[in-house]
Amino acid sequence: MANQTVDAVVVGGGPAGTCSAIALARAGAKVVLIDAGARGRDKCCGHCLSGGAWTALEELGVRDVVESSASGVTRQVAWRSGTRGFEMKLPHSGILVPRSLLDAGLQEEAERVGVRVIQSATARWHSKGLIGVRQKCEEHFVEARLVVAADGLGSGIARARGWSPARPGRKYGFAGSWRAPRALLPWPDGRIEMRVARGGYLGIVAESRERIHVAGMIDRTSGVSRPDELLIEVARSWPLLAQAIDEGRPDRWIAAGPLPWRPTRVADESTALVGDAAGYAEPYSGEGMRWAFECAGGLARAWREEGGWTPRAAQQYAHWHRARIARRQRGTLQAAWLLRNPARAALTCRAAKRFPGVASWLAGSMTR
Repeated sequence: MANQTVDAVVVGGGPAGTCSAIALARAGAKVVLIDAGARGRDKCCGHCLSGGAWTALEELGVRDVVESSASGVTRQVAWRSGTRGFEMKLPHSGILVPRSLLDAGLQEEAERVGVRVIQSATARWHSKGLIGVRQKCEEHFVEARLVVAADGLGSGIARARGWSPARPGRKYGFAGSWRAPRALLPWPDGRIEMRVARGGYLGIVAESRERIHVAGMIDRTSGVSRPDELLIEVARSWPLLAQAIDEGRPDRWIAAGPLPWRPTRVADESTALVGDAAGYAEPYSGEGMRWAFECAGGLARAWREEGGWTPRAAQQYAHWHRARIARRQRGTLQAAWLLRNPARAALTCRAAKRFPGVASWLAGSMTR
């Protein structure tokens, strides 16, 4: 495969990377998208997209693609820690979007607008504006004005640039699904169930009438190290889950980390980080996909306003990310500190049940 020169090369085929590629291509850029895996594979994700994402989706012109991938809606969330708990309606209804369907649909849209998508290929940062691409034991180079790193938590591009945090997080996220057990059926329509236990927390939704999806976070300093162990911890205070895992459990877990991930920079004159690669707080909020879509929009806006990728465009995007994304992630971490510890979560649940303002604040932290 011959070497090539383009305006932008995007590393990572999730929502942030693919939507960045779509937006840049629509702005007239010649774009190559490199994705490490096969199209339609599962990802570590809770599959929940908050209702606050619609504005970003409309600006990117991908709302129809996302809606066509939806398998359900989310309207309410229940938080439980032991016997304490509360329930609340979400400020804006969201949707459930399985990542295997979402990513494939977005990549098809990217190809439709002229993006060259290279699947099952690894990308290596070689020097500023130069990416090495290996596919089927062959390697070539792509030279670009802009390298967009959308390669997720622990981003290889960020680490190659020396932007990785000095102290990586000690937690990781996980996700899996299994055929809906009888004990959890019928699942309440539109409901997200969040459960806190020693070692972390997990969220459960009905991905469809046939499948239950679970995602969560584990703190590796707690003594709990595997998703199955956390399921058992939660089941100690949730008899329905205990019955459900007696029937079966996910046969495959997908993990991602470290958490939290906060790189020291998000952009310079040749590189920009988007989505999880640019920083991620904790999975409890369900805001990861929304932040991904918004990052793509912020990046494309800087490109358009500066007529391409320039030092001024990099400064504009970095300033926007600090003000819009990083600030909200700090708020997410504050709420997560209250909710991820069983004792603090029980007190917070009691306060939320007694004082509506506390519940509203927690709901806002999930969809702000």
